[in-house]
Amino acid sequence: MKSKLFIIFLYSLSSQLFAESNHYVNPWPDNKLKDIEIILNENDKNFGIAKNKDGQFISLKTNELLNGNHEIDGISYPFKNGLLHGKVYGATYRKGQLHGAINEYRTYYNGEYSIPSFLYASLNFANGVPSGTQNWYDPSGNIIETAFYKNGKRVSYKKIFQKTKVQYSNESDYENEQAEVTHKFLEICSKSKIKRIFDDRSHVYIYTGSDLDPNCLQKEYSSYRNNKYIITTYEDYGWGRSTEENKNLKMYPTDDYNESIFFSKEDTYIKILSPVKEMCTEGCYFEYDHIYFFGETFVYMTDYYGYYSYTSLESFSDLVINYSMSMMTHHRTYMYSVQDILNAGQNISSFYFYGDAQEEITKESYTSTWEKKYWQGGGALWISTKRNYKNEILELKSWGNVCDSLSNHIFWNLYSKNDFPNSLHYEYFKIEIMSYLTKQPAPKWWLAALVNYKDNQWCYENPKM
Repeated sequence: MKSKLFIIFLYSLSSQLFAESNHYVNPWPDNKLKDIEIILNENDKNFGIAKNKDGQFISLKTNELLNGNHEIDGISYPFKNGLLHGKVYGATYRKGQLHGAINEYRTYYNGEYSIPSFLYASLNFANGVPSGTQNWYDPSGNIIETAFYKNGKRVSYKKIFQKTKVQYSNESDYENEQAEVTHKFLEICSKSKIKRIFDDRSHVYIYTGSDLDPNCLQKEYSSYRNNKYIITTYEDYGWGRSTEENKNLKMYPTDDYNESIFFSKEDTYIKILSPVKEMCTEGCYFEYDHIYFFGETFVYMTDYYGYYSYTSLESFSDLVINYSMSMMTHHRTYMYSVQDILNAGQNISSFYFYGDAQEEITKESYTSTWEKKYWQGGGALWISTKRNYKNEILELKSWGNVCDSLSNHIFWNLYSKNDFPNSLHYEYFKIEIMSYLTKQPAPKWWLAALVNYKDNQWCYENPKM
């Protein structure tokens, strides 16, 4: 679904190295989520333990409070007077609460991106909330983020940029090959040097230059398509991209495109059929690229990542181009300042809008709908959130056809990962969420926002139900 966007790119990523903050990390809402303990208690009994009415673990065999180390589901847990007390999952407990050091490790180092997040963290908690110095490290042991908390309140935060020796790109050989074809034709039909820009995150290619003749481009594209591909009908297509008898690639005709189209010099926007961009399902079609003209200067946008794309040019206090691509089960939208495009080098960063559509767009925030998410163990759902322009969740909206209590939603998340989720699985989930919130007290992760949702019931969308 395409929505009208009219907001300027309002922020720059990590522009401040040091910032005072009034962010709080609240204690775990045990009272609000007490129903989940009742559900999990049934599975706890499979291991010969249960929680009494005071929330203490007891042995079903002796009916006594657990003390010392007890093996549950193959893992040893320390207890004192029925409460976790000691090291569990890299975290330190005292009398059932997170209290002391938490060492958080990752099994990978964000290898998909050139700017890593962190490999491991050294956190400190007191009475269930972060308190003291919190550090996040890269593989070389350098601190790349640090924060100081006092009783759950983040007093200070600092991001320390480290130089990386290797710049990793998400650009594939296939994308680069297709982009070269487009680049070649733009050079033929323009009287200027063409600048090629790649957005590593969105996989969007942007070309800029001047004095582009779109009718020359249309003629070159049409000739290229007809020489390289066989444009065939559905009945003659057959399965597969090519046959042994004919090595030429087969493509369906794009029914709504006129190969004899003539573009006016007055056009400020042109949608042109790509020479190489394809959408393939049961068969393959050519898809469209997008050209904007700003006087003699042009901005050409495409991708070889999604199925099809659509764009809009909007104005607030500056011009922005919103580039949306279909990923079949959901859509992605990225926003680019036109001025940023014209000033860019070989790379550019975009602002990513969550959701297939955006509503209630203001200078401070926007509301997403049809935002595709996953339970931790798998299984998709669609949600709605109100976010600021750091994409922090200001409000988790109750929206959709599946409504249930927070406890049941969290139990379902645990069930997606574990065949018989128990109270210790729940403790691990708590550590995950609390560690995440220590780094990101204004969460971008929907599960972290769900834990602190204002009401006892929340709704999401499942199109299959």
